Amino acid sequence: MGKKPNAKNQREDAMRRNNTTPRQLAVALAAGIIGAAALAGTTGAQQMRDVTFIVVNNLFSAPAYVAAENGYWGKQGLNVAVKLTGSGRAVTQAVRAGDAQFGHAALSTTIASARAGGNMLKGAVAYYNNSAYIAKAGGRAIIGRKDRGIDAKNPKSMEGKKIAYLTGSTNDVYLRAWFRKNHLDISKSTLVSVPVENMPITIAQGLVDAIAPWEPYTAQAVRELGANAVVVSRGEEGLVTDVIGAVANEDWIKKNYDFTEKFATGIAEATAFVRKHPKETVDIATRYLDGLNVQDGVNAMKFLDWDPRLSVCTIEGLVSTGNDMIKTGLLKKSTPFVADDFYDGTVFKRIVDKHPEFFSDLPPLPKTLADCKGKLS
Repeated sequence: MGKKPNAKNQREDAMRRNNTTPRQLAVALAAGIIGAAALAGTTGAQQMRDVTFIVVNNLFSAPAYVAAENGYWGKQGLNVAVKLTGSGRAVTQAVRAGDAQFGHAALSTTIASARAGGNMLKGAVAYYNNSAYIAKAGGRAIIGRKDRGIDAKNPKSMEGKKIAYLTGSTNDVYLRAWFRKNHLDISKSTLVSVPVENMPITIAQGLVDAIAPWEPYTAQAVRELGANAVVVSRGEEGLVTDVIGAVANEDWIKKNYDFTEKFATGIAEATAFVRKHPKETVDIATRYLDGLNVQDGVNAMKFLDWDPRLSVCTIEGLVSTGNDMIKTGLLKKSTPFVADDFYDGTVFKRIVDKHPEFFSDLPPLPKTLADCKGKLS
């Protein structure tokens, strides 16, 4: 006969199932308490609806941390559990399996990969984006070691090097696009798949010559390497369209527009906060990202863009990036992608109408492709 479960065992089991550290569990519990308290003060006896949002453990997920911490979802009657994982692939698998209603993912590369494999995900609301560009990856980078002969002014110095990357990620596409742009043969280099959060220590210990991380791990690697750090590429335009948002199954979104609107409203309000309060956002992120150095976070935020509006530039980039993945052999798909594969703007249009204050600080959107920056190489 097995041991009778107790509260401690149940907490430990929950953390193992959700890949959650004790610190993250405490934060989630605190956020739930704060959200419930906020709701009690604003909506009386309204029934809270439980929601699971699975995100990748990086700064791109900052609006999720802010929405939970500041009670924006609570105002919408939602009790959102923010759960962290290490890759977009893990996110899409969780959403497909029904372990989460919403997932944080790149609307370009991750959705393209998911749909090519029969997982019909679609973006419900964006939060990380630069609407003036067809392709701009502000949070992506390639960082090398100077003592391994890597020279930012000599791209060919990257050929033949051992590079840590994350297979199938937007960073993977960014790295390969950088090699193509510089007319280099990536097959001459050795690619090693490494969790992004482990890349700083991997390069610091000299286990690889270069890494292709995202923020805040780029900022961490640059700080820890010091004078030995070579910034080969960071936030470069023209390599990959980088739009990140909350995704869900496309049929589920259509059946749950009102519910999705509540969730997306919380995210949109949080994104406005992130734009206006980067330092406070980093402080909040330290409660979710274990070991985040505040100064690394502040430095990283300088490279990140928080416009939730998709433009003619963005849509062009999403379609082009997905189809380039087919052309280069990263994906197998018999028909090309179209704009409708990537994004359902129904709830976002509602939010713009109801809450123009969330977007009042943003510049006008480009009207034509001729007005767009960062054309794909």
